[in-house]
Amino acid sequence: VFPPYVRFINFESRKLNLNYIKKEFLWYLKGDRFDLSITEHAKLWKTLINQDNSINSNYGQYIFKSGQFDKVIEILKNDKDSRRASIMLLNSNHLLSKTNDVPCTYSMNFRIRRNKLNMTVRMRSQDAIYGLGNDLPVFSFVHEMMLNMLKKIYHDLQYGEYYHSVDSFHIYEKHFDMLLKIISGDKFKKVDCPKILDWQEVEFLRNLNFNSIPLRFEFTKWLTN
Repeated sequence: VFPPYVRFINFESRKLNLNYIKKEFLWYLKGDRFDLSITEHAKLWKTLINQDNSINSNYGQYIFKSGQFDKVIEILKNDKDSRRASIMLLNSNHLLSKTNDVPCTYSMNFRIRRNKLNMTVRMRSQDAIYGLGNDLPVFSFVHEMMLNMLKKIYHDLQYGEYYHSVDSFHIYEKHFDMLLKIISGDKFKKVDCPKILDWQEVEFLRNLNFNSIPLRFEFTKWLTN
């Protein structure tokens, strides 16, 4: 369970690549499965390109471009207690096709309980060192975006908990020494990340036009810097 705004794993031995996290989230916001620009920032993505030059694990295509993000807002607007406010990422096409890129995430679920917006992310597989370190901020940003959109409807809605569930949560042997340093008291440094201001900043982020960013949108300025 991660409390609000707890999203960066920044131990000295792990060397958090904040620039990459920003690039990945911007890539997700675009949600274009044929956008291969992310391969310039992490070599792993080159091994996951399909024969049609697409990438299945661009989560933005499922979260934003499919309409599921907006559907969650509609569901919770119509029924504040709904249990149906889910976003599906992994599907049967991924599992039945011949591809090296099977999304690691099953789903995201949003629910309002005791006037807090809680989120659960369920994953089939995740590396605890770099996988979690990159995914945690991204999903947390989506959680915060959803909160701000729903606060347009429920003005006093609060930021709830982020529940993270993984079927196979593992650490690769090459990271064993790093893990030992971390659990032995490795130095941790807090990352300063501005909050998303309101629903207007969420819509600005989704419009993807960052040529003239309003001064009040500090998160967008941080993200695109």
